[in-house]
Amino acid sequence: MLRCVRAQEEPDLKAIESRRIHKQIEQDIREEKDKMQRRIKILLLGCGEAGKSTFIKQMRIIHTGAPAPEEEDERRKSMTEEEKEERTKLIWSEEERVNMRRQILMNIIQCVQILLEEMVDQLDSTLTNNAAKLSQMKPDTEKDQRKLWEYRDFIKAIWEDPAIQATYKKRHQFQLPDCCSYFLTQIERVTQPDFLPKNEDIVQIRVTTTGVIEYSFTMNKINKEFIMIDVGGQRSERKKWIHCFEDVLLLMFLCAASEYDQVLFEDQKVNRMTESLNLFINILSFHWFDKSAVALFLNKKDLLAEKVKHSDLEDYFPDFKGYKHYKKKDYGAAMGFIKEMFIKARRPDSSLVVDKERSFFVHETCATDTTNVKRVFKDVQATIVDNVMQDVMY
Repeated sequence: MLRCVRAQEEPDLKAIESRRIHKQIEQDIREEKDKMQRRIKILLLGCGEAGKSTFIKQMRIIHTGAPAPEEEDERRKSMTEEEKEERTKLIWSEEERVNMRRQILMNIIQCVQILLEEMVDQLDSTLTNNAAKLSQMKPDTEKDQRKLWEYRDFIKAIWEDPAIQATYKKRHQFQLPDCCSYFLTQIERVTQPDFLPKNEDIVQIRVTTTGVIEYSFTMNKINKEFIMIDVGGQRSERKKWIHCFEDVLLLMFLCAASEYDQVLFEDQKVNRMTESLNLFINILSFHWFDKSAVALFLNKKDLLAEKVKHSDLEDYFPDFKGYKHYKKKDYGAAMGFIKEMFIKARRPDSSLVVDKERSFFVHETCATDTTNVKRVFKDVQATIVDNVMQDVMY
């Protein structure tokens, strides 16, 4: 008799468990769907060294911690070192900053070695022995990184040597990280044994992005989570991009406007800006982005302003001479021409339906300048989020 009762109870228990699992699955699906509806996916694309990773860092600096008052940009200029330190601690863990210190020291060794290798003249004879020691260092080893504090005076002297400065002026002819001048002019501060980088140091670090990096943040005015995705820009990394293409509401394409006279690290015969233009055209042809808003960021405007004074844009892009606002060695004319090249590249065929439907915005940026990035992204939020994406958010 007992055996019969158990036989009757078992199917009921299985049915109850089955219904519970089914209900839980349905609830998980609803929650995930609701979560996805509250997400806005932003994809950062562009060639290597365009500034995508720096932009991600700035998003973290801007959106971490308590909401900053509108006057914070002005207040930041007068911050004490203690206030800067406290602000940095809110954003980055000590472990992250220790790792970034290693990256800075690696950048320093790399920059010094590149300058010594590409030197256009003879170094002062009193510096040759120490220059030889620096040339033998391994940038990514902690042992050699620790030696930089001991060699700081020699590094400063080498950096200030006329032969090295003459080499630095020709940096467009070889591959040199943009952070070179920033870190070498502050060699004593950044090589101290107890040094931990602050925000302004962190955005200067140059490390090649591999794989896919995601950063999420929220906007105060809307109940939405922004997912910003940074992918490696080197040619070898681009095959990984396709996994990020679905459901992108905003495509942010970064081009380094200052790299009109430089060639690719991967291919010394290809101009960096030509590569960026071709990549831009290719990306806009992908069906994934037919309805995505597009924001073109012409980055490194500060470096462009400095470079056009001594490196003629028309030597690399002869069409610049035919530009209606052509003016030799002029930042405004150079940026205007570069902007026009991308606008024309965006719509080589004016009959393209997708380009008539797709919102397009252009911004001049300096990704290492927090104030500039904050202002530009505020414009992006106002124009794209509030206008283009109204049907998604409300």
